[in-house]
Amino acid sequence: MSRLPHQVTGTVGRVRNRVAGAVRQRVLTVRERSAREAGTVDGATAGHPSAGTALLARGPVAEVAFGGGYLVRSPGVPESPYVATWPSRQIGGRTYHSRGPLTWATADDGSTVVLLGRPVDIDHDTADALVIADRLARLAVGPTEDSTTAGQDPLVRAAAGLGGRWTLFAHAADGGLTVLTDALASQQVWHTDDGAVVGSHETLVAGATLLPANSLLRVDPAGATTVRRYFPWTQPEPTPSAGVPVLERVRDRLAAHTRLLTGQGRPAVALTAGPASRAVLAAYLAHPREGGFAFTHFATESAREGPEQALDMFAASRLAHRVGLPHLVVRAVAPPEESVFAVAHRLSFPRGSTVASAFARAALPRDTVELHSAGAGVHDLASWESQAGDFRDGDLTHAVALPFNDRHLLELLLGLDDEQRDELAAELPD
Repeated sequence: MSRLPHQVTGTVGRVRNRVAGAVRQRVLTVRERSAREAGTVDGATAGHPSAGTALLARGPVAEVAFGGGYLVRSPGVPESPYVATWPSRQIGGRTYHSRGPLTWATADDGSTVVLLGRPVDIDHDTADALVIADRLARLAVGPTEDSTTAGQDPLVRAAAGLGGRWTLFAHAADGGLTVLTDALASQQVWHTDDGAVVGSHETLVAGATLLPANSLLRVDPAGATTVRRYFPWTQPEPTPSAGVPVLERVRDRLAAHTRLLTGQGRPAVALTAGPASRAVLAAYLAHPREGGFAFTHFATESAREGPEQALDMFAASRLAHRVGLPHLVVRAVAPPEESVFAVAHRLSFPRGSTVASAFARAALPRDTVELHSAGAGVHDLASWESQAGDFRDGDLTHAVALPFNDRHLLELLLGLDDEQRDELAAELPD
């Protein structure tokens, strides 16, 4: 069989990527020049902004930095210039600034639940954040947490079972506050020692401490703060489908979670030749969406170190072709150090080192929902709580969803061996 059609397709794809990259770089260059003329990029360093911070917060860098971020502050805490242009709202006596979705619901006793991000509820088959918030608010009546019931509070228990990516703030009627994250803490919680400021990015919170996964932050009515581990549960939950083989349960839940996540935009599977992304692809193909595609970011310079990355890219492209899914290859290259994107990345992730892959993914359409395989490698509690967060820099330009980011699913994964994990994508063609 002639290989000409594949060659033509590959050539067109490469030309398209080069043109798209050149146009994007031109746009960034123009923005960078404008930013420099306005003094917005000059000398700013993540975590230690220069005197141009206010300009940074309102200039072109602000359009990119802290994508999906939030900042919550108590009365009397000055507003950070970084959030000056963000939508804000007073809830539960605190000011919420958010660049992403914010949903809240109030119970009859005045307790209020706030969800920042995009939660989904697999067990109730909904991605409607308001429906989810209303259900949690009904559970929030009365104190949300105390030292004698750590991990057993019905609100904490119900919220911990949600999928999607989210951060929850539960304002109790007595003035106390509880903050917890999704299973992988995919939206980070940086907080001051007194709990007066809580934010999604280290740069936004001076003197910040990071809330670990599987832990919650409690601020009592008097202002005293406590960080407490709530998982593993002291009282294990019942397993309704205990008679179903664990591998089948993992497959079903992964597919159900992915279906809910892909309703939030144009799904794009971050595809490699590895078993984790193949499992995500299999889950997506159970309920494909119109306009969905796969993509792989590739550093052309990697050829100097060996063919491994190129072979991985070709294997991913071949797999996408075999299942009939369009496949896009985006070049991973670091942008100029003082470009708008590079400065925004440093501000958002001062400890980050993945700017090249982040810049590559910035070429994806704005309505993309990237399906990333973070969490697939969980094999014990330590690996669960130390997951790399390289997926977060995709938040700068589009939504990133994590099909494995579900507590029940992660608990099931703990019972799988390597051979069973590989079988998650066994139905895909080789």
